[in-house]
Amino acid sequence: MDSVNNLCRQYEEKVRPCIDLIDSLRALGVEQDLALPAIAVIGDQSSGKSSVLEALSGVALPRGSGIVTRCPLVLKLKQLGQGEEWRGKVTYKDTEVEVSDPTEVEGEINKAQNFIAGKGLGISDELISLEVSSPNVPDLTLIDLPGITRVAVGNQPADIGYQIKRLIKTYIQKQETINLVVVPSNVDIATTEALSMAQEVDPEGDRTIDMVRIAFTGVSLNNFGELFNLHSAAKSKIEDIRLNQEKEAEELIRLHFKMEQIVYCQDQVYRGALKKVRETDAEKEKTKVQPATFLYNSELLQKDLSTTEMTQHLNAYYEECRRSLGRQIPLIIQYFMLQRFGEEIEKAMLQLLQDKVNCSRLLAERKDTTEKRKFLKRRLSRLDQAWHKLAKFSY
Repeated sequence: MDSVNNLCRQYEEKVRPCIDLIDSLRALGVEQDLALPAIAVIGDQSSGKSSVLEALSGVALPRGSGIVTRCPLVLKLKQLGQGEEWRGKVTYKDTEVEVSDPTEVEGEINKAQNFIAGKGLGISDELISLEVSSPNVPDLTLIDLPGITRVAVGNQPADIGYQIKRLIKTYIQKQETINLVVVPSNVDIATTEALSMAQEVDPEGDRTIDMVRIAFTGVSLNNFGELFNLHSAAKSKIEDIRLNQEKEAEELIRLHFKMEQIVYCQDQVYRGALKKVRETDAEKEKTKVQPATFLYNSELLQKDLSTTEMTQHLNAYYEECRRSLGRQIPLIIQYFMLQRFGEEIEKAMLQLLQDKVNCSRLLAERKDTTEKRKFLKRRLSRLDQAWHKLAKFSY
């Protein structure tokens, strides 16, 4: 575990400066000229984007019915050491507000939105920056975009839906942007406008991430929507199994990373990788323009050869790690999230239905569904009788 924590710390030390650099460039407005790496959070109106961001940041964000996010919100999360105090900062236009209490964040963002876009009116492409520094947040920067709406309400512009889609497209169409699509569990994913927009700019889905939990609970809703008790029980089972599979997959992936720390220099696969690296380096040396004279002394030459040898071993090691992890990790994820998950769900659902005491309760239908079924049975009976009469009729 200590080695894993050390790896995480080293990773954070390398990643944090890169995130800070990108944030500073975005604050300068460089994004108007160059595409900067970003994670854009999109979703239909009232899709639950705020809940996702609140879970990550630990602060309350503006929420409610209608268009709540009216300006792009850059959420900068910075992890502090244990024991350090929480602090926040809201920046917009030429205004900078220090926040000492997480409960004050929602009010400050509302003030910023009203100042930039007007009170309860349209939207704006002006950025609002919220910086949260806490021991309990990851090192991450996200851009929360307005929720997609179709109908203007009150004094909003008639083309508010078009304005929002145009704003969202300016972010999600960039190849440097990862699109995080938030979908509520009570809608049909196929009809989600946000996911359709993401698929339009990223047909292969290489830059698009949606919520696996939501997709799976959507399957429960599609199959057991009319059996409300069974749907509720199935959702609970799906969530429990998902969390368990996620934990097992993570443990196995961590184990693979630990195993890759072991270097077998006499291993045939490793020797093959080292041979390829040496051959590649030799080819590069042939193409170099050699100076007319060499003035190497023996000590410098020996040092240069040692450095070259060490570099070749490192390149061979990392190349083999990349290949091994590149093969194994996708297989682990597919196995746990698809095959193993499906098997566990099948077992859990069979166990649910084998419970004789609760079986009737689980299979209880909504009253309107029962009435529809009776109506369709009567109609089918009438049409069947009519078909027989028509078949016997001769003109």
